[in-house]
Amino acid sequence: MKMKKTVKRIVLATMALLCLGFLFVCLVLLTSPSEISSLEQIDDNELHTVALGGQTLCSDGSPFSIFVRKGKSNNLIIHFSGGGACWDGKTCASPITMMSLLSRDPQLKSYYVPRIYKFIPKLITGLPDNHESNPFKDWSVVYIPYCTGDFHVGNVTNVYQYDNREFEIHHNGRNNSIAALQWTFSNFKSPDKIMVSGESAGGFASAFWAPVVAKHYSSKKIYQLADASMLNSTRWNEIMDTVWKAESATYLNFKIRDDVYEDALLGRSDSLNYRINHLHSNTVFDGVLSQFSAALNHQPTTTIDYIDDWSTNMLHSMKKLSESGLDYEYFISDCQYDSKTHSTPHMLSGLNYNSCDTGPISFSEWLKKNVIDDEPLSLGIHLLDKLK
Repeated sequence: MKMKKTVKRIVLATMALLCLGFLFVCLVLLTSPSEISSLEQIDDNELHTVALGGQTLCSDGSPFSIFVRKGKSNNLIIHFSGGGACWDGKTCASPITMMSLLSRDPQLKSYYVPRIYKFIPKLITGLPDNHESNPFKDWSVVYIPYCTGDFHVGNVTNVYQYDNREFEIHHNGRNNSIAALQWTFSNFKSPDKIMVSGESAGGFASAFWAPVVAKHYSSKKIYQLADASMLNSTRWNEIMDTVWKAESATYLNFKIRDDVYEDALLGRSDSLNYRINHLHSNTVFDGVLSQFSAALNHQPTTTIDYIDDWSTNMLHSMKKLSESGLDYEYFISDCQYDSKTHSTPHMLSGLNYNSCDTGPISFSEWLKKNVIDDEPLSLGIHLLDKLK
């Protein structure tokens, strides 16, 4: 009798999971924001899809689109999404999938988002969200998804080989970003305040493309936020210019050394970055960026040394930027430290938007002070002081 009851419970639990899975597919995977072509068609505060067409496409050849929300204020967020990167046969043969997202494997085995999945708009939270608690809920948002594995700047189609197979990857970030910005410039003629933001790979992109935004809106103050963006490697010149064909010196206008984010701010051949209020956030033992750092630098992950190395490089870079003379404010946090994995969360502008703090001030409060209140504030000096 007990065996029959146990079997019944297992069957009921399985059916419940299947029902939940079905609901997930119906409500998330099969739904996407309604499509519009211009801002004038929006009469609500929800996200809408803009299919850009033309020369835009994702790494696997699928269509590219952006998501747009019209706010109540005349302020604008241009947000570049994160989603990893790939630079050789092994990494480009390992895209992020639903299965890899659900995996609890601590090792980095999936490297980039290959297409714009229908459920992505449902996962947008934090800074680009219109939740009542968000200080930026009344701002318009142009959300630029990421599906090209190239920090939004690639300009080439490569043929890679791995595991006895040959495959094609479109590193098309440049065309996608240009089309997204052109649509933005056409539909938002004269915003009051403009923030170019991004998380992870999108944080690097925010630094690459903010000067373009600043040049277009030449009479406006531009805020640039890079959340969870710092990777140090001697391979950046090869990856950016040889693999992705980003033309860093001639097209992006900066010279690459070893820290591509720092280089984007300090190595430009013009002075546009001095018109921008740069905002930069990292957690001190970012579990994702440290893994990408190890992959880039062929560093073993059998000990925690690779995490400490990334952390030290990150703190040195942020200290250098804070002393550079740029309009630069930082937020460094050791929130939610996991002693078992020696790691802190990746990204603060999403799920941890209101829950991670430095001292008594949360990330969202820090961002509000710098952008909405125009009160320059850096937090985490005690972590930088550890370098002395």
